[in-house]
Amino acid sequence: MQTPLLGEEQSFYDANKDDLLHKYANRHLLIKGSKVIGDFSTRDQAVGEGVRQFGRDPFLVRLSGQDMPEFTVPVLALGVPCQS
Repeated sequence: MQTPLLGEEQSFYDANKDDLLHKYANRHLLIKGSKVIGDFSTRDQAVGEGVRQFGRDPFLVRLSGQDMPEFTVPVLALGVPCQS
């Protein structure tokens, strides 16, 4: 069975949600694998850093304490044109 996209990141967030909220209250978390890469005051900052570090590889950005994930396509969020 194939692991869902961002499955490891989402599992990490869910398992550590309370601790993350306590440590990073109202911060946008950049998560890759089972590690918080950074915390940012805005979603755009977190997405920008994720694109800088990981390029096209998937990463998760979540507002600490948020129950429902906010999905963003980094290329579109940063206004980078897509080639087909």
